Amino acid sequence: MWPIFKKKQTESVHAPTSVPDRRPLAFEQILAGMGDLSALANNDTPTKFWLPEAAALALEDFSKIQGLSASEMLRHFFASHCYGVYVVELLRRKSPDVFSDANIRFNVESSDPPPGKKREVTYWVPELGKNIAPIKTWIAGRLRKDLQALADHTGIPLFQYLREIVISRLLGHGMVPKRPEMLEAAPLPAADDWCNDKEVPWKQVDREAYLSAREGKTEELWVDHHG
Repeated sequence: MWPIFKKKQTESVHAPTSVPDRRPLAFEQILAGMGDLSALANNDTPTKFWLPEAAALALEDFSKIQGLSASEMLRHFFASHCYGVYVVELLRRKSPDVFSDANIRFNVESSDPPPGKKREVTYWVPELGKNIAPIKTWIAGRLRKDLQALADHTGIPLFQYLREIVISRLLGHGMVPKRPEMLEAAPLPAADDWCNDKEVPWKQVDREAYLSAREGKTEELWVDHHG
C-alpha cells in the first residue's frame, strides 16, 4: 500500500547496523503493496463537495467529450490522484466498468393514488450561495478513505481537497492557488454545511429548474382531485 495510506507502524527500538542494498521494485511488487483494489468497483459511499459554477460546467462538458457521466469522470480523477494514472489505466483494462455507475442502485417507490386523490409534487434545490454548484457523487469506500488520509495529511477538509483536485485536473495546477475571476464564487456557510451532511436552507423551484439543477429533492402529497 502507498506509504501515506498505511497506519503508522511501530518503529524498531534497535537501529540496523548496516543499510541493505536497495533495488528498484518491480511494478507488480508495488501493486501488491497496495492491497486489494477490487473494492474500487463498489461505489457505495456518498461524497459531497461544491465547485464554482464555471468549474462544474467544465466538468460536465469534459465528461461528455470523454463519453462518461460526471460521476464516472470524478472517480477517474480521484483514483488517478491517489494511485496514479498508470495504476488506474491497468485497473480499467482489467475491469472496464471499475468506475462506472452500473453498480449504483436507487430505490424508487411508487404507488397508485387513493380514490379521489392525485399526487402533488414540489421541487426543491439547496441554497448554497452565488455561483456555487453542489456536487454529490458515489465513490468506493476504499477510495474515500484514502482521499481522507491525503486531506488529513495536507491539513484541509476533505471537501476542499476534492474541490482542488477537480479544478487542478480540469484547468491545471496554476488555477488552484490563485483562481481567476471566472472561478470566483460566494459560498454561504450552508455550502460547507451541505458538504458535511448538515441541514441547509432549500428553495422551492418549478419542475424545469429542478431537472436542470445538479442536486435537489422532491416532496409528494396526496391532494383532492377535482374533476
